[in-house]
Amino acid sequence: MAAYVAALAAFSECVRRLAVDRHLPSALSRDYLTLGLLLASASLVAGAPATMRWSDQHAGALHVAYLIHCILTMLAMVCMAGFLRTVTVTTVRMRATAALFAGCAGVLAVLYVLFGTADPQFGATGRHPASLVFALIYLGFMIVWIVAFIRGAWRISRGADSEVRVGIVLAALGMGVGLAGLVWKALLLLQTLAFPDVPIRNSAFTLLAEALGAVLFAAGSGFAAAARRVDEFRVQARAEAIKLLWGRLRPVWSRSGLFEGEDELDFRRQVVQVFDVCLTLRRYVDPTLEPTIAMVITQRRLGARRAARVTAAAELRIALAAFEKGSHVATSGQHADPAPQPTKLTADEQRELDWIAEVAHAWTDEAVIDIVRRVGASMDSGRCHRPPRRPATAWHPSRRWRLFGVR
Repeated sequence: MAAYVAALAAFSECVRRLAVDRHLPSALSRDYLTLGLLLASASLVAGAPATMRWSDQHAGALHVAYLIHCILTMLAMVCMAGFLRTVTVTTVRMRATAALFAGCAGVLAVLYVLFGTADPQFGATGRHPASLVFALIYLGFMIVWIVAFIRGAWRISRGADSEVRVGIVLAALGMGVGLAGLVWKALLLLQTLAFPDVPIRNSAFTLLAEALGAVLFAAGSGFAAAARRVDEFRVQARAEAIKLLWGRLRPVWSRSGLFEGEDELDFRRQVVQVFDVCLTLRRYVDPTLEPTIAMVITQRRLGARRAARVTAAAELRIALAAFEKGSHVATSGQHADPAPQPTKLTADEQRELDWIAEVAHAWTDEAVIDIVRRVGASMDSGRCHRPPRRPATAWHPSRRWRLFGVR
């Protein structure tokens, strides 16, 4: 039952990959992994005790299902080797791997034809030389490639995101569990070889370990794919937010000569232009807005992260409005440096993009609207209730500029 459940799990992950990725261009690594899951599912079905009993009764020859199980499992590992070849820097050569598999599979088939059809314990013990050679070839091939896969998975995980890393670790753990089952079978084989009088022990643990390993591998594959989908959705949502902010800042880049073409810029140039616009609007940010912003943040009890993006979005909206009116809020003695201090800049581009996207999303935040409304009401009343300006020293060149992700 465990073998059939594991086979169903592996087959389900194979079907999911085919269904979800059917609209994507063919990728060799994905094809190798999908085929490997399909072969692993078939090998588990062939290696299940019920399947082997049925085969022994109806196939007309003993151990046909066991032979199929071994060959399919080895072929699945060839696919895993191909997967490693396409996603990591490795010295594995697929032609050499395929030739090695063909040679090992051919020897297994010959041994089975010559000795396996008449030996009731073929492949289960080391008491018969042919059975011992058969088992050693199969176990040696599998153990070597599983160890290679675990090492390759470790290399992949070091450069992957944390979510994808969890899926890779699950897949490697599944391979490790399968490796434990194969090592257990090798120990039983050596035991029967060293102690001929010891009763033959059941190696059901090997099949159980293979089944659990297949389930973990399928779960890791599914988790990594799901994490990648979530990350792609997040990146797409971030890009859409930045494009929306780029459109809202149109008055600045159209009047400032930052863009003179009619076609829409590509995303990379749009990001650069958003930063250029933010630099242009810096001199329109009135430092006396800070008490109003702080008051709204306190009244609404905003958390630190939301308060930071609300502050940035409110300053940007008000600076944009001042730019459209043609007024320079900050005087020459009060404006900030034309560029952020190098020691304050973050080198993480993704964090900068995330922050700009958060500011774009906060553009219509209720707190930002409240701040803009209060500032507008203050300006309409002739600025009579406006707090006094801070002295020029309040805007020291080292003051942090939130729009650039420096928080």
